[in-house]
Amino acid sequence: MSSLNKVILGKFVHIVWLSTIASCYSSYSHADQFELEIGAFFSQASTNIRVYDPINEKYDDLNFESDLNLPDDKHLPYFSAEYRFNDRHQIYLDWRGLERNGIQEHVHHPFQIKLDGNLYHVDASASLSTELDLDIMRLGYGYQFFASEHLNMHFLVGVHITRLGLGFEGDIDIIAEDASSDTSVEGQIYESVTAPLPNMGLLIEHHLSEKLMLKSHLHAFYLKFDELTGWMYEVEFGAKYNVTDNFSVTATYNYYEIGVDSQTEYTELDVTYQFYGPMLKVAYQF
Repeated sequence: MSSLNKVILGKFVHIVWLSTIASCYSSYSHADQFELEIGAFFSQASTNIRVYDPINEKYDDLNFESDLNLPDDKHLPYFSAEYRFNDRHQIYLDWRGLERNGIQEHVHHPFQIKLDGNLYHVDASASLSTELDLDIMRLGYGYQFFASEHLNMHFLVGVHITRLGLGFEGDIDIIAEDASSDTSVEGQIYESVTAPLPNMGLLIEHHLSEKLMLKSHLHAFYLKFDELTGWMYEVEFGAKYNVTDNFSVTATYNYYEIGVDSQTEYTELDVTYQFYGPMLKVAYQF
């Protein structure tokens, strides 16, 4: 584990530990509640990566959907677990993942990208298979700072752990720094970056009745550390309906945008990833 991971996780554990101790000595008591939720995100995606244009001799954005033929619509699995205790406190964990593959028979524009310590060149006539994987796990703590008969507001703080994987397969040239000619390779190259990034957010719950509640939340973060820069913001709003005391259904609309810029000796990744669309979730409370 890197020093950055240790610092972020250490601070998060410290916050949760202090909050748990404080709740144990609070003057009021409330039944604890645990909720498991699963769902699907019916998303539209748009992804840009910063690459070098050897013809115009400048850096430019390459779009995975229009330039590399990755599907722009996909179903994402979603899972979350939430524990609420002592009326005002909560700990939550959620995960979503998206894997996409595309084949472009003839790349429209040549580009160069640095992965695995090598500089790769893809010609305009190349046939190229592309793989793009994204896993996002969110771990955090929430505190209810406002409560009324119909409205609750929670402050959220935690960490997003984002794993971004990028792979190419096809007619690719390796540009050797100490050679006069390129080396053609047939095979697959793959690089992944894991970025643990702190975030802050706000959760709003508006109870219309005993069974129906409107929910919305906002998350955001930005961090620059050595060669890694990451940022994210997420907006979600929707409605939750309690079918029974333990079972509920939630329908929401979600917009999620994330950027990862990793400039190291071996890799140059500058990716902006956004996906948006409706989400349907079912939950069980006990």
